[in-house]
Amino acid sequence: MSEIVSAYLPEFIITIFIVINLIASLFFSTYLYKLSKWVTLLGIVLAIASTFFLQIEPEAFAFNNTFLTNIYTVFYKILILISGFFLTLLSRNMIREKRDRAFEYFSVFLSGILFAMCTVSAVDFISLFVSLEALGLSCYLLLALNKNPNAKQLTFGYLVQGAVVSSLFLMGLSLIYGMCAHFDFEQISLYFANLSSVMGQPQVLLTFALILMMCTFLFKLGLVPFSSWLPDTFEGASYPIGAYMSSIPVLACFGIFSRILMIFLNYTFTMKIVLACIAVVTIIFGSLSAIRQESLKRLMAYSMSVQSGIMLLGMCVFSVYSLSSVLFYLFCYVFANIGAWSAIILLYNSAKLENLNDLKGIIYHRPYYVIAFTVVLIALAGLAPTCGFVAKMYIFSAVARSGFIFLPFLLIALVSSVIMIYGYWRIIRAMFRRIETKIEVDNQVISSKFILYACAFATVGICFLADKIIQLCQLAAYYM
Repeated sequence: MSEIVSAYLPEFIITIFIVINLIASLFFSTYLYKLSKWVTLLGIVLAIASTFFLQIEPEAFAFNNTFLTNIYTVFYKILILISGFFLTLLSRNMIREKRDRAFEYFSVFLSGILFAMCTVSAVDFISLFVSLEALGLSCYLLLALNKNPNAKQLTFGYLVQGAVVSSLFLMGLSLIYGMCAHFDFEQISLYFANLSSVMGQPQVLLTFALILMMCTFLFKLGLVPFSSWLPDTFEGASYPIGAYMSSIPVLACFGIFSRILMIFLNYTFTMKIVLACIAVVTIIFGSLSAIRQESLKRLMAYSMSVQSGIMLLGMCVFSVYSLSSVLFYLFCYVFANIGAWSAIILLYNSAKLENLNDLKGIIYHRPYYVIAFTVVLIALAGLAPTCGFVAKMYIFSAVARSGFIFLPFLLIALVSSVIMIYGYWRIIRAMFRRIETKIEVDNQVISSKFILYACAFATVGICFLADKIIQLCQLAAYYM
């Protein structure tokens, strides 16, 4: 019990509320479907509050030293839980349509949050693989809730691709185990440290094994060459599920990705160049694809890919400074991305607006919505006066300080980021067009409206607290 309180308390609370939702799905009437949302919100709030009782200095372990809790993991868990809180509110209209499966939906939803937090805290490859696969399973089940036949087909394609990259992960893991006969991160790090001091760096085989293992993370983050599933899957998914997939898996993957790179990047410089190339190609491909999209879902899918590419570029140089810049970027990304999705969900739920052409002239009907939507889009684009500008400058400065070898990658990323700005500008331009329309946007969608305004305010307010938040990110990066 002491281990649960010191290291596993948020996950334990989420597990309890998963069980509550499952029991409620068996015995509660469909007329009580609204209760599922409030039960889920209560569980997430209690889990956030419980993080203040965790032992984080210096660190705590649970389950025979297979589950880690420290400042770094708690930082990610709080971001995951905050995202879960907002996404629960955004699911209001979805569970109204599927009221007979509301408790089941939130059981799977909370399971994804649980395994995302477990992924961040994994200290060996066995628990990591199980957590990643369980997180992927929650995504498959949530995508399958959409009864559209086309969505079912796209979900199956996503599942098949996920199975392929999982097999590649296991193949790479088998090579790592064959080299050092360990699954534990610390033991693997010690082995390669001793090996490099005696025989030099094991470049070729280690790099090949890492490339195979990284396929899983590249797939879940929507990075090239595993980004083909993104636009079609997002288009087939419900809007809250699209917001979920662009937030929870991204946080989980970057949380554990950093710790894996900490083990291996010191022994294979080639991997840094490989990751930098992947990041730059993803930014270029995602930006060029985004500016051609008419569907808001598809545009946001490529937005997730580009943002992941920028964060990967900051991560591949790997220092405390660059890692803290990635943490700060993720902190800003959570509010900007969820804010953009809340605006899109608000417009769809109230007026069925799905494409750029549908948004023309909406500024004259709901100016406050449009202004808040514009603010979060500017944050995603990385422009002043929002936190996106601070985050992008921070991460690019970390790459610039890493050495001349990464400067070409930085210049290409800067140019490609400018192209992506045009993708966001197309949305803003459509909303401000001087065209007479008969659009009627419902003013009663309170939850989406609250999240949109809160995220727009946060993207601007973070700029005034940037120093304090960056210091917190540097502390979390130092204790990784």
